[in-house]
Amino acid sequence: GSDSESIAEMKATIEQLKKTVLALEQKVAVMEEKQAATDETVQEVVKAEGESGGGLKVLENTTMSIYGYTKLDVLYTDTEGGGEYNLVPRAVPLDSERASLSDNAFIMHARESRIGFTSSTDTGWGKFKTKIETDFYGSEGGGQRTSNPYHLRLRLAYGELGNLLAGQNWSTFVDAGAYPEVVDFGYPVGRLFVLQPQIRWTQPFAGGSFQFALENPEADFLSKTLQDDGNTYVDTVINGDGKDEFVPDIIARLNLSPGYGKYSFAAMARRYSYDTGLYSDDAWGGAVSANAVLPTFGKDNIRLSINYGTGLGRYMRADFADAFINPVTHEIETSDQFGAFVSYQHFWLDSLRSTIVYSYASRDNDLNYVTDATNKLYQSVHANILWSPIPRIDMGLEYIWGYREVENGQNGDINRFQSGFKFKF
Repeated sequence: GSDSESIAEMKATIEQLKKTVLALEQKVAVMEEKQAATDETVQEVVKAEGESGGGLKVLENTTMSIYGYTKLDVLYTDTEGGGEYNLVPRAVPLDSERASLSDNAFIMHARESRIGFTSSTDTGWGKFKTKIETDFYGSEGGGQRTSNPYHLRLRLAYGELGNLLAGQNWSTFVDAGAYPEVVDFGYPVGRLFVLQPQIRWTQPFAGGSFQFALENPEADFLSKTLQDDGNTYVDTVINGDGKDEFVPDIIARLNLSPGYGKYSFAAMARRYSYDTGLYSDDAWGGAVSANAVLPTFGKDNIRLSINYGTGLGRYMRADFADAFINPVTHEIETSDQFGAFVSYQHFWLDSLRSTIVYSYASRDNDLNYVTDATNKLYQSVHANILWSPIPRIDMGLEYIWGYREVENGQNGDINRFQSGFKFKF
């Protein structure tokens, strides 16, 4: 009796083992199918990267990519002011203001961190491309005592088909390829800096390209206003906010790569308009810009930018008011503005380099329209050393000097040390 029971138990165990082995074989088959599908996807990604320079192939002729970086900035300034997160020229304190300010200022932040998305599709009209990019320089979303939150800010959002671009991009008046490499997101005071909505046509030719664009108009005006005491004048900003503008900014740029260095020449015409309900006026302003990147020894290079005209205003990092309002006639009065920088970049090693930049920006003020407390000129110096232990990491230390002078001769400066830790993906 017991022997027959043992044999029956063994048969049952063997049957159970057979079922278990069969189930395992089925699971292995499913895993092999999934691995084969994964290998095929990887091959498609590699193929897409080889064909388009990177990105995930999502359709037969379309690739998409995600890119960006995280960045920590550490800033120490010898006096309060000059911009909390980056150099802001108009915020540099005058010597006469120092008594009410702290002697030292220190902050760490990650606002420059950035994320972007791109797509590229082959069409009968040429490449169809899109790009959306944001950073965290929007308004603050909370205090530094909790999670240090900051709101997203739109930087780029455009589509491009062949030679036509429409959307928000670097202004055509700006040659971002001529920018020096600095840690400070504020950049030299005389540098052009604006991203805005536009419609642009780019016509390439051998050795360069020609670009023409219509871009978003907006202007702010400055005027001295008599106070209630009847004796004191103060400068008042009249915000245009684009609501009175009816002519887009008109910009043309020539880009040249003749074999030695790179060069660009841009011209712009702007129609200023304002309407307070009581007073209104219109006037034209214009500006020109010339930029160059010149190779020297090895990977070293010199970068130059010269900008001049009555239309620079918000296009330049100095951020002077675009024009004045005559306090008597209430007409728009334009003024000459100038900005420039020169930089030299030296490579100590392939992964170790330094850049030094001097920049200058000024405006020709008329004291019939503004007070003698109006900003007259700015200067800045950036000097750094940056190390990239691997290509996707940049770490650097930078010294920044910022200077501000107003029309009555009063001036002030700041000294700042800034470290940056950038990790790209």
